[in-house]
Amino acid sequence: MDESAATLTGPTVIGGVGLPWRRDLDLGRLLIEELASQEWPDDVIVEDLSYSAHRVMHTLEELRPSRLILVGATSRGRDPGEITKYRIDHREDLDDQEVIDRLGESVGGVIDLDHVLVVNRYFGSLPEDTVVIDVEAGDQTFGTGYSDAIDAAIPLILEMIREEIE
Repeated sequence: MDESAATLTGPTVIGGVGLPWRRDLDLGRLLIEELASQEWPDDVIVEDLSYSAHRVMHTLEELRPSRLILVGATSRGRDPGEITKYRIDHREDLDDQEVIDRLGESVGGVIDLDHVLVVNRYFGSLPEDTVVIDVEAGDQTFGTGYSDAIDAAIPLILEMIREEIE
């Protein structure tokens, strides 16, 4: 079968990226646990992608999604709980040194949404239709559970995911 045709008919993957034991930064991983218990169309895979970017690349190569919805919390200086949803622009140039740095950090154990995006975009493992739901983390201390701001944002995050699937 033609590789591009297989890619176009692949599943939709909802992937969460979270940093365990870092409160709000663990959003993607914990949200995926919740989403995995819900009903989804047969062509939707709910996947925890909370590991090094190069390992995410191998998972995406195995799953071969036609669509990817990535969810995670980051720290960008916005108001805690603020949600930014965007589509990846595959035409935007990536800096080779940034990719090398992020790949090295990923191999060293750094787990975050930006590393996953940069490394996987560079190596072409993100499908053309990749949507990111990026939530501003508030509490990043060691521990479990979310801050009130993240907790309040979860219904809207879930709604955004469902809208993308529909």
